[in-house]
Amino acid sequence: MSADLIELLTAEHRRLESLFADVETAPTAARRRAALAAAAAALERHTAAENRFLHPALHEHLPAGPDIAAYEEAEHASFDGPLTIERFDAVRQHMQEEETELFPRLAEACPAEELRRLGEAMQSVRVTE
Repeated sequence: MSADLIELLTAEHRRLESLFADVETAPTAARRRAALAAAAAALERHTAAENRFLHPALHEHLPAGPDIAAYEEAEHASFDGPLTIERFDAVRQHMQEEETELFPRLAEACPAEELRRLGEAMQSVRVTE
């Protein structure tokens, strides 16, 4: 059985947390820079996936979906620019809000087969990137 959109986005959150921890615990400046570059690239891919798959689902399935998607997009815009260790807490807070507030609401409102279809679409885009 394939993963649904929420499962995939949540898994990406765990990956981002792991990359942030790599940056925070890197033993040398060179390793810290490399880990930070990896974290920034992963965050960029994750944000693009949310913009392409999550936000349209919010629009379609939640009564306040357009407002929620606009809020999400504004939060993502606040993460634009170079990723720094100082910004990790803001990104972590954003991910926690998604997982505890947004994802459960979407899971309740969106049919499971649609979430699976979106997950498959997201995975197929990742394979071709």
